Amino acid sequence: MTRLSRLTLVLGAVAALALGALQPAAAQKKPTIEQFLSPAYPFDLVSARKVDRIAWLAYDQGKRNVYTAAAPAFRPVRVTSFLQDNGTDISDLSISDDGSVVVFVRGTAPNRQGWVANPTGNPEGGERAIWAARTANPGTAWRLAEGASPQPSPDGRSVLYVKDGQIYRVRVTQMPPASKMDAGEQPFIKA
Repeated sequence: MTRLSRLTLVLGAVAALALGALQPAAAQKKPTIEQFLSPAYPFDLVSARKVDRIAWLAYDQGKRNVYTAAAPAFRPVRVTSFLQDNGTDISDLSISDDGSVVVFVRGTAPNRQGWVANPTGNPEGGERAIWAARTANPGTAWRLAEGASPQPSPDGRSVLYVKDGQIYRVRVTQMPPASKMDAGEQPFIKA
């Protein structure tokens, strides 16, 4: 065997080893569905008027939650604990002027026939409801009433919202309401 043939044989073996080593790495680099669906993204950023606090909605691996951050560090804190990918949308985020309460809507807008999407398969049907959470007590959110377009009062004690073309008010509390109006059962303004 000549020196040139040995060199060619060695270079061929090195090239074969290099290609063999690179092929599994290239196979691992193929994109997966999880890579496309898993990156989190924030949206619907709002800010309090009287304090340095912001809140936003985040979609992370199918889970939709509300986050908040306050000055000076602006460290993100999740204020809701919706930890399942159940397809229930969150929208219409608002924060009180003092930054103590965030309110939002869980559920989709009705379609042309008036149906609300029911991604969880609830036998009672889908729901579009107003929810609230206190920024000082992260992880606890509660349902206030069925409706849309929530607007908290400046002190965060009540929320005005729209239902059936009328404006309603509901108290932001986990305690039983004192009146039909505080429960969102009677319009606040009837037109």
